[in-house]
Amino acid sequence: MTVLLGVWSGSPLADFSTFEIILLSVLAFAVSYVSGMVGMALGVVRLPLLIAFGVGVPVAAGVNLAVSVVTAATSGWEHWRSGRIAWRVVLLIGVPSLLGAFVGGLTSGSIRIWILLALVTLVLMWSGVVALARALRSEERTDDTDQVTLPTTRRMALETAVGFLIGLLGGAVGLVLGTVRMPALVNVLKLNPAIAIGTNTVIGLLVGASGFFGKLINGDIDLLLIALLGATGMVGSYLGAIRTGRMNTNNLRLAIGVVLIAVAPFMGVRAFLEFPN
Repeated sequence: MTVLLGVWSGSPLADFSTFEIILLSVLAFAVSYVSGMVGMALGVVRLPLLIAFGVGVPVAAGVNLAVSVVTAATSGWEHWRSGRIAWRVVLLIGVPSLLGAFVGGLTSGSIRIWILLALVTLVLMWSGVVALARALRSEERTDDTDQVTLPTTRRMALETAVGFLIGLLGGAVGLVLGTVRMPALVNVLKLNPAIAIGTNTVIGLLVGASGFFGKLINGDIDLLLIALLGATGMVGSYLGAIRTGRMNTNNLRLAIGVVLIAVAPFMGVRAFLEFPN
């Protein structure tokens, strides 16, 4: 009992009212539901929420990564059961992403982060507009069932390059960047949106787990917050992944476009906060 009291007293939750705990749980559920549906971790949304509730930045970052991992594992399970994961793409983008993130982290001190974040903001806005435009075109087919094109040397090289560059950018700015990877999967690699969602979920799981281990070593975690947000988030992400399988291609593109445009301002605020560093 003494140990449990010690854990509670050392957690930010000890300073929360019952209403704040319920509100944070509901918001975590909502973010994870959308995350599971569109295949993007949305940590860039969850992290400011935790900070707004008074959680310190290092702990908030660790909790955010942990919740991203467990929710991605839950929704990834449903995407796998439904055959929405391109494992070759996971390998050729996921592994280079980890390497790129490591290199980006090492070189971040010599890069103007605000410029990179501003570019990410523009990419998200543009990609969101493109996705919405494609979804709203009346002649767009709604029964698009293409899976993954046959592997060629050129395509495999493209997938590897995309993974490394996004990992490099993510490592430099300290984000998993599933929101940037999604438009690359759909617009550059031409994956079916449903396949892109499942594939991006698994890649985000790998990259997020790598970042979480670093936070775990530094002790920047809070088990009670992870348990609370992880539990509600896992339910939300699983239900969101089920929703993915019930939406046609155009509706998936519409959802992806809306989420990209909604996330872009969060990146813009982050760029503003980093300026002029």
